[in-house]
Amino acid sequence: MRRRRPIVGLAAGLALFAIAGGAVLGSWQARRLDPPPLARPRTPVPAVLPTLTVDLPAPSQADPDADGIKIATFLGNASRTFYGVGPVPERLEVVWKARIGGGTTGGTGKRSAEASATGGMVTWHGTGWTGQPALVREGGRLYLLVGGFDHGLRKIDAETGRTVWRYEFDDVIKGSPAVIADPSDPQDPMRYLVMVGSRRGFPRSIAAPDIAPFRAVRYADGTEAWRLPVPRTRSYSRDADGSALILGRHAVVGVESGYLYRIDPFSTEPWRGFKKPRILRQALLLGDKRSASHGGNLVLESSPVLLNDRVYAASGSGHVYGLDAETLDVEWDFYIGSDLDGTVVATEDGKLLVPVEKQYIRGRGGVFLLDPSKPPEQSVVWYFPTGDRAFADWQGGVIGSCAVNDAYDPDQSRPRLAAFSAIDGNLYVVAYDALASGTVTGPDGSRALPTPVLVYKDHIGGAISTPIIVDDHVVAAGYGNTVNVYRIIYDASASSGVRVRTRSGKDVVVRVERVAVFRGGGSYESTPIVWRGRIYIGSRDGYFYCLGEQ
Repeated sequence: MRRRRPIVGLAAGLALFAIAGGAVLGSWQARRLDPPPLARPRTPVPAVLPTLTVDLPAPSQADPDADGIKIATFLGNASRTFYGVGPVPERLEVVWKARIGGGTTGGTGKRSAEASATGGMVTWHGTGWTGQPALVREGGRLYLLVGGFDHGLRKIDAETGRTVWRYEFDDVIKGSPAVIADPSDPQDPMRYLVMVGSRRGFPRSIAAPDIAPFRAVRYADGTEAWRLPVPRTRSYSRDADGSALILGRHAVVGVESGYLYRIDPFSTEPWRGFKKPRILRQALLLGDKRSASHGGNLVLESSPVLLNDRVYAASGSGHVYGLDAETLDVEWDFYIGSDLDGTVVATEDGKLLVPVEKQYIRGRGGVFLLDPSKPPEQSVVWYFPTGDRAFADWQGGVIGSCAVNDAYDPDQSRPRLAAFSAIDGNLYVVAYDALASGTVTGPDGSRALPTPVLVYKDHIGGAISTPIIVDDHVVAAGYGNTVNVYRIIYDASASSGVRVRTRSGKDVVVRVERVAVFRGGGSYESTPIVWRGRIYIGSRDGYFYCLGEQ
């Protein structure tokens, strides 16, 4: 595929680190920027956010000290709005690093994915996009589930970095693992399944009948439970990048051939000498005649999100689809026209944050806020365009997803904030329920649309990694070869900053300051998580890092 190619050999100081003979070429160093002291609140962990009305059990996140699944899927939960528990460290040292290594896959770039099947092999190292770990507490101890470019899915002890087990896929793993528990037997140690996808299995032909890159592995011992076949369609890919949406004992899974499935992970049937999960519903999301300019780039790379009784998914065909969560019938269809890679995020007030890449459109890429309670043609709340920039195979826009502070404002004393990183090199923080004066041009190049208040902007070198917001901090990493921690400061009487309204309706001045930076590892395409003073993130240098204060 054209998308997700590791960036190597770029100028402008974007030096990447390679693995050679088991050694990392380069070195890490930590730096601390000393800000004024600020009380760090304990992270509130909601049971079920109010935007979710499907009958779901309260997650074990609700008690961080209890055993259970803590980070269940990409961006944490069904609304894609939970990124861990604070405090966020303001001193970034290497507590440990675990070697991931590297693995081979089909060459990518401006060639199509189908052409790359015979175009030679390349080696990638470390972890990539989206690459966020899942987290489980077992016997009072935390364990990470990490997929790597070495073809391996690992269970890693979060305290020591020791690998407990490793399961081998046929190709590199780019997506984020999702963990699901069988509710029928809560005492069974085998009740957890870890689900994640990989590329299709190069150099296997795209026409091969046995491509099944999305698989489930037993959390207890790393043995395979099943593999989900990915059929061939008009899409030029049969990979699996998206992270599963957990709906009770079922899961909603998207694969790059364009299918969205509702599956029962705990009910299987035979398939080619293996097992496959029972498919309950399916929908094929390949767009319409307006996507003709995309050719075969109709890839469903994003992870589905739940809002009320609908599942929403962004498609490479240029559509944001809203489907009935039970039947997967399409009920809502917002057309943008761009290749859409990032995962849609559901906000607490019932809106959708949609990242937009600059491709197949006349205008600039950026981020939409949509109100899906309205008809698609009336649903735009605002659009925030980002700068154009030719960077690797991209031309601009947002490839990753947005983070919001919805789960981290228990007393309604903060404004609604969203953070995202763009190909233009910048991290952006906006007040997503406050409109700026004036209008902007939309991605279609013609419409004058409202735009949100910009709270903060910082150049981090460009990123496809998603920044996260935990408590009053933002953690962002990218192609600037740094992991950055920012503190969000609220002060109603401050003379500098941006004045916006809190959720409770009071005026407050917001400032954002970078308070720590880790200059080490290499470039970062993966999304981090935070858990009680530790940042966990994979790098392209071949290692997975635990950062914090020793």
